Amino acid sequence: MRRLLQIVRIVLIAAFLGATVGAGYVAWLLLRDLPSLEALDNLRFTATSTFYTRDGIPIADLASVEDGRAIARQLVQLEEVSPAAIVAVVVSEDQRFFKHYGIDFIRLMGGLYYSLRGDLQGGSTITTQVVKNTLLRDLAFERRGISGLERKLKEFPLAIQIERRYSKEEILEMYLNVVPWGGNAQGIWAAAQAYFGKEPSELNLAEGAYLAVLIPAPNTRYLDFPSTRRRIKVLLDNMVSEGWVSQADADAAWRYKLVPKGWEITYDEKGNLKQAKLLDPSVRIVPERNVRLAPYFVFEVQRYLKEKIGADKLREQGGLRIITTLDLKMQTAAEKAVVGRRLPDQAQLALVGLEPNSGEVLAMVGARPGTEGEFNRATQAWRSPGSAIKPFTYGVALEAGWTQATTVRDAPVEYPTPQGVWRPKNFDGRYLDRPVSIRYALDRSLNLPAIRTAEAIGIQHLGDKLRAAGFRLTGNMAVLANAIGGGADITPIGLAAAYASFVNGGYRVEPQLVLRVEDNKGRIIYQPETKKVLLWTPQVAYQIWDMLKGYVYDVPPGFRSSLAAEARIPGRIVGGKTGTSDDAIDLWFAGATRGLVATLWVGRDDHKPQRMGGIEPSSSMVNPPIWRDFVEQALRGRPAGDFPQPSGLVLARFDLLTGNESSSGVAALFPERQVQRTQVSQAVTREAPPQPTYISRPGPAVASTNAYQTIAVDSSTGCLASPQTPTERVVWLQVPDHRVKEYQCN
Repeated sequence: MRRLLQIVRIVLIAAFLGATVGAGYVAWLLLRDLPSLEALDNLRFTATSTFYTRDGIPIADLASVEDGRAIARQLVQLEEVSPAAIVAVVVSEDQRFFKHYGIDFIRLMGGLYYSLRGDLQGGSTITTQVVKNTLLRDLAFERRGISGLERKLKEFPLAIQIERRYSKEEILEMYLNVVPWGGNAQGIWAAAQAYFGKEPSELNLAEGAYLAVLIPAPNTRYLDFPSTRRRIKVLLDNMVSEGWVSQADADAAWRYKLVPKGWEITYDEKGNLKQAKLLDPSVRIVPERNVRLAPYFVFEVQRYLKEKIGADKLREQGGLRIITTLDLKMQTAAEKAVVGRRLPDQAQLALVGLEPNSGEVLAMVGARPGTEGEFNRATQAWRSPGSAIKPFTYGVALEAGWTQATTVRDAPVEYPTPQGVWRPKNFDGRYLDRPVSIRYALDRSLNLPAIRTAEAIGIQHLGDKLRAAGFRLTGNMAVLANAIGGGADITPIGLAAAYASFVNGGYRVEPQLVLRVEDNKGRIIYQPETKKVLLWTPQVAYQIWDMLKGYVYDVPPGFRSSLAAEARIPGRIVGGKTGTSDDAIDLWFAGATRGLVATLWVGRDDHKPQRMGGIEPSSSMVNPPIWRDFVEQALRGRPAGDFPQPSGLVLARFDLLTGNESSSGVAALFPERQVQRTQVSQAVTREAPPQPTYISRPGPAVASTNAYQTIAVDSSTGCLASPQTPTERVVWLQVPDHRVKEYQCN
């Protein structure tokens, strides 16, 4: 018998040793690949990206993508969370957090006890939950089998290592940023937004206690408010007994009328629950894209950044601060200007304003108020510019040596085409049958002189200029109809960028939507550069600007006002041009004043002719008042005055209709080398415009010479200047077309 007992004892000892060795071996297998804490240092939590105005005002949030679904998370620092909420979370989740070293065996046993009784209580500490939600995230959803055991075994040594490396405050901050709070809310920023629509810093003790008791089972406890309310009472009592808050603070929190999103709740005066009704549980889901202001601008920025930095950084990494170019005051003015306006039947609209030197978009309206969908008519609608293209037609003529006093005949003309004879006409169907100055022709938006001008200067020259300015030509082919907007199209934002060239020294600017993009540590990861295309010399550009001012302020003989009189703004100098395509399908006004260039387009999405009360509208009637209201409010309180005039231009007066010198005529700018000095008395010498050059037939602008281009050259290199070339190094040369390539050496 004794020998049998010895055998049994030996067997038991061997079994125990074997089990111990086996368990140790299993533990070694599971623990041998512990992740390094360096991974925690380098960990980039996916987080919600936020869009800001240029002044730092948030206008939209874009959720990141985690495990194939949109996650709302914004990383916050501990000081950005209200102390009341922090205390509630600590007491609820890990009361001895500041006393233990990563593992709380008392809480571990208590959690097991309550879980066996059917009341889910977490036995984990805040530190082990950080481990579970970061370093062991891939195993976090495995609650059973070897994966669950592996996670539990790895949590403990990793928690101890974290406690050795980080302070309690740093661990607590990590926890508040990674803990799931139900729905798609990750971290306390998303929880505060999801349940109360607040920032974490604004949470009071009652709200903090509510969020704290949700943590073990947020989805279940959210749906059962009465039970959650009872848990809040237990938590508040515990906070008082442990000395975290006073009884008065706890009583005030209990009496606070707590109403999470989606619930309809009533209380009595003592804070006791009377009725709780769940109305809409979906409202706590933080939207994938939450746009507060300027939706079409936000949509465009999102599309732009997907192209520039990639969808992975924007959505999968997230946590970005996107500082846009939007000016909140100007955006408000734009949205207000388009509300309640009388427009043609079923008309849409787009309005965009940008800074003419940098191209920064300051305001954008992509559709008529109340329109659904994301199609942005300011950036995606390619439409015929109508007569808004004429400043480019006359600009090419000025570039070729014409002046504002140059005259072109306003008379019918015919052109044979494969489709038949093309007989263009003026908007009103009438004509003067005589030469008129090109300034007069622009003032009255006459089509026939514009077509004759394009024919005289060479349609290929005009086509090249239009392409460089951002217009899209049908079949990429220049035709005479381009001179009045036919066979060409452009977007509203593109037209604004092209018109900027008239007031910024001659450059078409690339519209900019973003100033910079920062990661969650404030490091700049993307910052676009201003891009410009040289279209004109400063002198030619400013002469066009002078003509655009004339379009607003000139009163041609026989008329009571200009076609754009409604665009005038008291105290400001305004210039611009309307545009009306065939059958009033597209209506435009593009213009500028100091600090802003803006375009307004009105048209139907189906490209059908527009009518107002059964009558075909003109852009002069519809667009300028809306444009004026926007610009006036957008620039209120900002400097007025004109754009600076370049050297080499002088002011002289001429008869607007005939182009002849006239002391009582319109004042206009001319190249200094082209004017004559006229002695009117012994004491006074004045500048007189050149005798008008009458263009009566097709041919080169300067009849006996080759076609020339004016180019900007960097004097230090002899190569074409770039937008970054210092002004003092830029020289202007006129060279024949065939020699331009000789200067393309950079």
